[in-house]
Amino acid sequence: MDIRRVRIKDDENATVLSNDLIRAVVQDYNGRLIEFSAMNIHGGWVNSNKLHRFPFSKDTVDQNIKHRDQDPLLDKLHGYQVKLIDKKNTDNKFNEEDKIIGNINTYDDLLNKSEDLNKDLNDSYLDAVFEKDRVKWIVQRYGSDETTGGVWVLSKNNSKFKDSKWSTKRLDVVLPNQPVIYSALYIKNTSKEEINLHVGFDNTIGAPFLESNCLLNSSTKLWNKFDDVDSDKVFERIAESEKPFPLDKAPLKTGGTCDAKNVVGILGTTDILYAKNDLESASHIWSSIINPHHQLIFLSFSPAKELMEDIDINLDYSTMVLDYGGRNQPPWSLYEGGPSNEFSIHLGSSTSYYGKGEGVSIKPGEIKRVLYARCLTTYDNQRMGNNFSSFESFNHNIVLKRTKSTIVIPSDPKFEIIKKFGKNLINFD
Repeated sequence: MDIRRVRIKDDENATVLSNDLIRAVVQDYNGRLIEFSAMNIHGGWVNSNKLHRFPFSKDTVDQNIKHRDQDPLLDKLHGYQVKLIDKKNTDNKFNEEDKIIGNINTYDDLLNKSEDLNKDLNDSYLDAVFEKDRVKWIVQRYGSDETTGGVWVLSKNNSKFKDSKWSTKRLDVVLPNQPVIYSALYIKNTSKEEINLHVGFDNTIGAPFLESNCLLNSSTKLWNKFDDVDSDKVFERIAESEKPFPLDKAPLKTGGTCDAKNVVGILGTTDILYAKNDLESASHIWSSIINPHHQLIFLSFSPAKELMEDIDINLDYSTMVLDYGGRNQPPWSLYEGGPSNEFSIHLGSSTSYYGKGEGVSIKPGEIKRVLYARCLTTYDNQRMGNNFSSFESFNHNIVLKRTKSTIVIPSDPKFEIIKKFGKNLINFD
């Protein structure tokens, strides 16, 4: 077990949490998980997380601001979202409160150069607006636990907005002999009125982990196509459908169906899907990607209702973006009409989808919590590279099954340890 602080660039630091199985690097600025790596079957360490390197120059800043204003499909990365839902604002336009805290900002260079961020962005999907001079995530404490042997880092949002309606803290934990990083996001309503928030966790999986012939899976069996897409900007493969459809029978715009569980590589298409989670009958909400070449599986999971307490927030929706190069404009390409530089899959769970949904209500002074975990582990049985059919959880294991083959993941499916850590470490006073 190890925990240490590292400098990742001139003005940015991060915390490395690791054991013999995984390495997790949590960036100070906006708390994103910029590395989540494990050793593959061949002995090499593989990072599952896609890191965007959008190119910007002084000449293209205005063009990209316009693009952001019009396109609601900006990728979310490896973090969380918290956005105020204004029910009186039917256009769902951004206001100052929306900019306090959100998901991951993929536009760091743009934020540094632009003075136009206070203008209306009119973008219901962009939960990613951060302003470095006004909003900061800061590390409060980090350390190790003698009882469990786990390591942890506690961070908080340090907003300079005087009228902020909420305060947030996040706890990330890695435990011995488990290929998992556990996260708990705590949100307190600091206002005098009830607020309604959009809350969720996200991952964007990319190379070198993501390759052709990877396989997708999910606890959610029926999916919908997100229909609020500008067809002039996004080239799609999957068609809209009157009824939800299973991933392995996704309707094609050209007719027929495809098995969308199979990652086929660059197609020049980008498809955006969402699904309503079954929180009543499932023990967990989960999504996975298997890489048969590396013999690695990425698995994200969060508790469903049978494992939840009153403080916990239901993640009612799952989201998925199959980005196989279908956006040929900045920032995904170098220039308008150029080839996309993107090959990634976004997996997320949230209280709403792409800015739509009821969100979660929090009363004045009330604290709510979101529990979420990410796993990256190798497996020995090559048959599991053909995907699995069931997800089962026990006290100290998650078991993925395919007929007589299994992947057994040492873990804490009930999130008991991070809950105990939270009781000792979380204090909003």
